[in-house]
Formats: sequence, structure tokens, C-alpha cells
Amino acid sequence: MTRRDILTFFHEPFSDAFYFGPEKISPAHLRWPADKIERTGRGNCTYEDVLQSILSAVKDSTKRIFIKDMSYHIIPPTHSSEVHPPSLQASNSSNKFSNPTLLPTEVIDSFKFVFLIRNPVAAIPSLYRCFIPPLSAQTGDNMLDPTELGYRELRIFFDYLRDKNGEVPMLIDAEDLLSNPEGVLRHLCTHLEFPYDASMLQWPSNEDRDFAFSLFEKFAGYHEDALNSKGLVAKPKAGVETPSKEEKDRELEAKFGKEGIAIIRDALDMCQKDYEGLKAFRAIV
Repeated sequence: MTRRDILTFFHEPFSDAFYFGPEKISPAHLRWPADKIERTGRGNCTYEDVLQSILSAVKDSTKRIFIKDMSYHIIPPTHSSEVHPPSLQASNSSNKFSNPTLLPTEVIDSFKFVFLIRNPVAAIPSLYRCFIPPLSAQTGDNMLDPTELGYRELRIFFDYLRDKNGEVPMLIDAEDLLSNPEGVLRHLCTHLEFPYDASMLQWPSNEDRDFAFSLFEKFAGYHEDALNSKGLVAKPKAGVETPSKEEKDRELEAKFGKEGIAIIRDALDMCQKDYEGLKAFRAIV
């Protein structure tokens, strides 16, 4: 997001339709405060609206387009190819038998995808914090929804692109990125034919923070660590000794209690196999 001079950014644009609009798929609105959707200003946003805003930027902008989003925002929880948002019915491709997403195949084919994964052992406890005090006061939610963990949908989409295109999409593991941010970012830039600049690893200015806040504000409470950071600094990978399940459970119970650890453990059991399957294809730098 530091390269606003040559990039136009979209941060989770399909979440507007997934969570807030008339075609919303997520059940989260049933447990949210009554005015949350109204406060976002996105209550009328359809999948077609989101898609057209992106395609308009592609057509009109002299900059390249960068979109960060979640696979589960465009792959229904049922994983059924028969589910289509009404606003996209007219534009869906007839040759869509294997496309697992809600989007037309010709749209999928027009973009280049890079996948980012994180070990659920680190990701799930971090996400769970958003549903308990004090962060739950900001997020307005108090439930970790197992249909919105995203690993299954990410693997479905990854496998679809790999099988369809006959090549492995670029996939980055967050642990590799954090241990070697410059090397991984250089590798990514080469893959995307994008000029690398060291400034991409630092965002110290108030202007950078204000821009990030403008993108993240619809999901208050979920990006506090990112908003409070000023850059990516290399962190050594953990030692070869991995804590046992029992040791990890004791650590999680101390932080989240017995109820919390039960929820986290169920989520980990749902995600770990898909994470390991994806990790086998990660880029090695």
C-alpha cells in the first residue's frame, strides 16, 4: 500500500456483498448490532456492483490494480457451483462447470492470483481475539464462525487454478514472509513483473497509516496489529523444537480459558489439513 503512485488498491471488496449487501451470504448480520450494516454505508452493495467498480478501475486507471480478498467471499459455504448472486446471473459464463467461485470464468481468467497462507496454529488464536473483550467491542461480533475460516475455500480455489491452468499459482507462507521479507517480496515482484522498492517494507508516515485506516475501517478491530505497525522486520523462524499439542493447549487455555480453547481446537482441526496441503506448494526463496 506504500506504492500508491503506481497501484490502485482494493481491500476485501467482495466482503461488501458477502457481509452487507442484499445478496449477503454470511449469517454474521444476524448477531451483529442492528445498525452495523447501516453504518458501513454498504447495505445496497451487490456482487455486480463490486465487480463493476473493479473493472472500471481496470479500464480507466493508468495504474495497475491490486486486490486483497478472501476466497470465502467468492466461494459459497456450500461449495456448490449452482449458487449465483442474482446480480451476476446475466453475466455468468456458460462454460463454468468447474469454476467454484461466484464470479464469471472470464473475469477469473483476467487476473493473476497470489495466495498467502498462515499456519492455523498462529492464525486462529489471533482471529479468536477479535470475538472476545476488548476487541469484540470494536468488531461488534462475539462468535468465531467455522464457515469463515477460509482454508477450505482457499484450497478449493488454488486447486481449481492449478488444474485449469496447468501450473502452480504463486503461494507464500506468512512464516517465510516474516523471516525473509525482502527476499520474498523481491521474488513476488519478479513474478508479477513489478518494480521492487525497499520502501515497500516500511510505512512509517501518518499518510501511510491514514490510507490503511481508510481501507480497514469497515472492519474495525480486526487490523489493530497492522495499523500499529510501521514495517516488516525479519523475524527468525521458530526453533526446530515444536511445542507438543498438550503444551500448546496449556498455553491457549491460560490465554482464553477452557471454552476458548475448545473453540480454537475445533477450528484448528478443521483447517490444518488444508493448510498442510497448500503449504506443499509454497514458494521457496
